[in-house]
Amino acid sequence: MTTIELLDILNQNQDIPFQELLQKIPEISFTNYLQMLLDTHHVSKSEFIKKTNLERTYGYQIMNGTRVPSKDKVLQCAFALSIDLHDTNVLLTLSSNQNLYPKIKRDALIIFGINHHYNLMKMNELLDEYHYPIIE
Repeated sequence: MTTIELLDILNQNQDIPFQELLQKIPEISFTNYLQMLLDTHHVSKSEFIKKTNLERTYGYQIMNGTRVPSKDKVLQCAFALSIDLHDTNVLLTLSSNQNLYPKIKRDALIIFGINHHYNLMKMNELLDEYHYPIIE
């Protein structure tokens, strides 16, 4: 079932037993979603670790689910994969971090960087230019 189909069911006032609805929703985790993104972008785990600039052990712990990444570590992952805002916010949600919010100035700059396909270095230069903490 696609996300759109699921939202349609949830938005309609259908008399579907909630237990039945829950069975239709697939389990998804941060690690599953990250692996799906790696597969979609044809990026190996070792290549991903290099692109994120994470310490090797920490990067593998994030990928296998033994460490829950902070918001900035998730953003490092997002910039390494050059993913869009939607996928970035999904990763943030699945890692129990807050989504990027355009009314927060640092987040607005990060959203701008994502939408303009900045790499992590260019993003950090922009953040530094405006005196916001870099992503590390």
